[in-house]
Amino acid sequence: MQRRKTEQVKSIRPKDSSGRREASPTIRGTGAATSRAAESFLPDFCSLSTALMLVVSAELLAFVLTLADSSSDYGFWSDLGLRSLFIVWIALTSGVVLCSIRSRLARLDALWCGVATFSVIQTATFLIAWLGHDGPLNPGHAISFENLDGVYYLKILGASSLITAAWLRYLYIQSRWRLQIRAEGEARLDALQARMRPHFLFNSLNTIASLTRNDPKMAEELLLDLAELFRAVLKKETKWVALKDEVGLTCQYLNIERQRLGERLRIDWRLKDAPEDALIPPLSIQPLVENAIYHGVEPSQSGGKVEIGGQLTKRHLVLTVKNTLPEADARRSRQGARIALANLRARLEACFPGEARLLTSVVDNCYQVRIVFPYLPKNHENPDRRR
Repeated sequence: MQRRKTEQVKSIRPKDSSGRREASPTIRGTGAATSRAAESFLPDFCSLSTALMLVVSAELLAFVLTLADSSSDYGFWSDLGLRSLFIVWIALTSGVVLCSIRSRLARLDALWCGVATFSVIQTATFLIAWLGHDGPLNPGHAISFENLDGVYYLKILGASSLITAAWLRYLYIQSRWRLQIRAEGEARLDALQARMRPHFLFNSLNTIASLTRNDPKMAEELLLDLAELFRAVLKKETKWVALKDEVGLTCQYLNIERQRLGERLRIDWRLKDAPEDALIPPLSIQPLVENAIYHGVEPSQSGGKVEIGGQLTKRHLVLTVKNTLPEADARRSRQGARIALANLRARLEACFPGEARLLTSVVDNCYQVRIVFPYLPKNHENPDRRR
């Protein structure tokens, strides 16, 4: 068996009736450099949302401590105001210091990062306590470190240590939980991809088997097409592919289907407005095209048309696969279990939690599947299932 040279994805194109390969669908390219901060169980202390969270948490802590104090000499609201001012100053001072050293904290492991954060908060607690009790913020006392009230500072630092340790433990457990959820999502994504690939393989092999006796030479050529197709699918372990690679994969599949269906299969590519560097889950378009052919083109006596389109709207990529519907009798004979749609919907949710949508509709005797998800350029550093 004479083997052909493996073509690049951009040169793999559906064949027309004369045996020549058609031009590949043109996809607009765009690039954007993005970066992601190093992962840590600590929040980003330089962000406004974290600063707001610190202030709100400090106010809640002050409120709880004031409610628990039954020996107030100044009244509830006066004590609440003083405690709020004291705790908020500690929280904001610690946040500013942690923001300024975040690059150094990012280079530490979890244990030493926690120790450094704990030390910063305790130092800030001591300084704020001294400023208010023996320092310049208390005009009734001389500024001195010689006659410090040891019991007062032990009580303040002890309470601060317990609260800080509990808070750091909560952040660490929450971080481990997020990593576990991400790992489970990746495992589920692997399982879903494993379910889709055999489905595609069996359908392709059935196509080749139907040509084995009537046209063995063509069956051999299509078998080589299938080998190249699966080489592209299995060549590396990746959860993301560029849109142009997914389009090339779909073109290889259509090479096989076009030989089987001939002129009954008409393809219309409308991807000029789609960014070729967009990252999408593997096998996002091909199963939809396979469904469109199986349910729309193949059962129809006159064949049908499959339209594959895409466009970038604001920060979202919209991909559509639309096919003409066959006659009513043929349509009833091809009622599917919607496994491909369910799998694709689950994979999109695993990759883009809460941000992706898969919509189906029937308009003008055409069945349309539309998937919408955030646009991530090819040089985006590991979208990490989005969180």
